[in-house]
Amino acid sequence: MVKNLTPSEVQQIAEEAYVYGFAIVENYKAIFGMCIYKDSPQYSGFNHYLHGRKLFNPDYDVVVSPNNDTLYSTTFADLRTEPIVISVPPTGERYFVIQLVDMVTDNFAYIGTRTTGKQGGDFVLVGPSFNGAIPAKKFDQVIVCPSQFVALATRTALNGPEDLEDVIQIQDQLAVTPLSKFLGTPTPEQVADIQFPPYSPDLYGSPKLLSYLNLLLQWHTPRLSEVDLMKRFALINVGPNLEFVYETLPPELQGTIQAGVAKGHQRIEERGNQLGTTINGWDYTPPMGNYGHDYLLRSAVAWKFIYTNSPEEALYPIASDDDQGKQLTGVNQYTLHFTPGQLPPVEAFWSVTMYHADTRLMVHNPIERYSIGDRTKGLRYNQDGSLTIYIQNQVPGQDKESNWLPAPEGPFYLIARAYIPKEPLLNGSYHLPPVRKVS
Repeated sequence: MVKNLTPSEVQQIAEEAYVYGFAIVENYKAIFGMCIYKDSPQYSGFNHYLHGRKLFNPDYDVVVSPNNDTLYSTTFADLRTEPIVISVPPTGERYFVIQLVDMVTDNFAYIGTRTTGKQGGDFVLVGPSFNGAIPAKKFDQVIVCPSQFVALATRTALNGPEDLEDVIQIQDQLAVTPLSKFLGTPTPEQVADIQFPPYSPDLYGSPKLLSYLNLLLQWHTPRLSEVDLMKRFALINVGPNLEFVYETLPPELQGTIQAGVAKGHQRIEERGNQLGTTINGWDYTPPMGNYGHDYLLRSAVAWKFIYTNSPEEALYPIASDDDQGKQLTGVNQYTLHFTPGQLPPVEAFWSVTMYHADTRLMVHNPIERYSIGDRTKGLRYNQDGSLTIYIQNQVPGQDKESNWLPAPEGPFYLIARAYIPKEPLLNGSYHLPPVRKVS
């Protein structure tokens, strides 16, 4: 290990490997919590959906900035033994999507309203080591996966509490089935059990993350363009099936690698805190979900908000300041005014959700409205077709309550969500109007 390398070269390679691998290990955090650690409240096991059965509200504090638009159904597919079949019922006019995420957190495929339509179907996922035959005509699509473990992040739109039972019916018809069981053929020999190591936040900024990376890389197929990069990492024993034991290294080498890892983590957090471009007070993030060779962006997004959608599926501008560049706060009253013909251009729907700036959770309020958008019942448009949303702590008046998005007493931020955005949103020619202070 590190033969013929200078200390600065060792430090640089350690930094590069950490930046490359952080997103992969952060993805493992979710795998561990959902499929390995049985005492986790999110545990469901591989190839078994965990369904969210109620719309998130201010009492939900498992993740920050949760959406108030869809119910989630989530699992990880384990493709080591054989392919699996995802069966989807007809979903009709409601928005539905399964986001397929590989182990490096790229969105490599989608199933749902935008890509495969409203009629559902049977979709087979094939892992990178499978070499058997697939009767393709029996399936609506054969999807080849670059990783042995794949996240199935599934969202089903919910049109208010009264719509809950219909959404649950769709969730209950979702199925993940081994290919042999689906076809009625003999079950292949099961792969050996894995002694998965526990995940801990202590991996942040730690050389131990590189040991986890070595384990995880054996289940992902790197791009051909990454062959030389893998050879470079191997110079410090980072790579699939290599052994990286930090504690056994000479003290001077430990310090050099620790310095590289620390620098890598610093770069990730700095990039994560500077992701967007601000226009009219709204922060627009760069295209995410397919990162190519931009490993720093990939890991920064994983650190900030992992499993974000690709832009063609959804966009999420964020506003923390008003039109004067001042922090949004419930001490003031604001409006968000869309002029005629300038509502967010989407194929599915759009919404604006309110969050506390400190807790990053939704806001309790007397009318139990946590988001507002084109599906909000009773929303009133002006005579000229424009739309004004009132954003404040107190009721803006009986004639305006239909368009009120309640704010907390203190600082807050807004996340706009545009599902299946049209071209003006995708190419940047459309921008949301600013949040204007009125008093």
